[in-house]
Amino acid sequence: MTPMTSRRGAATLGVDARSLRLRLARLDQDQADLERARDLWQQGSELRLVDPREAFELVHRAALRGAGVLVARANRERRRALPLNVWTALERLGGEDAERAGMLAPLVAERMRLDRDGSALPEPALLEQHLEETAAHLTQISQRLLEDLPAHVTHPAATG
Repeated sequence: MTPMTSRRGAATLGVDARSLRLRLARLDQDQADLERARDLWQQGSELRLVDPREAFELVHRAALRGAGVLVARANRERRRALPLNVWTALERLGGEDAERAGMLAPLVAERMRLDRDGSALPEPALLEQHLEETAAHLTQISQRLLEDLPAHVTHPAATG
C-alpha cells in the first residue's frame, strides 16, 4: 500500500467518523426532544380525570414537540426551512406527515376554543383521541429516528 492510499483511506475514515458523530449528536438532540414530548404526554395522561383542560394542553404540547422533531430533521436537509407553524410544516413534508397534520385539525380547533374561553373544558372524546393519537405518533417518531441510522450503529453484533 502506498502512503498516498493510506492517507486517503484515513481521510475517508475521518470524514465518515465525523459524519457519524454528527448524526449521533443530532439523534441525541432528537431523542431528548422526543423524551420531553413523552414526559408532557405522561403528565397530561395523569391529569385527564382531575384537570382535563390542563391535560389537553399538555398533550397538545407533546404533539407539537414530537412534530417539531420531524420538522427539525427535515430542515437539516433542506435549503429553505419549513414554515414555523409545525402543522403547516408537516403538511409540506407530505405523505404520512401531511396526513397527521390533517388529523390534528379538530384538535387544534379545540385548543383554540379552550384558549378563547378560560372556563371551558375539552370535549372528553377529543381529549381521549388526542391522548391515543399522540402516543402512537410519538412511538412512530421514535422508530423513524432509529431507521435513519446505519445498521452497524443499531445492530452492533452484526459487524462482529
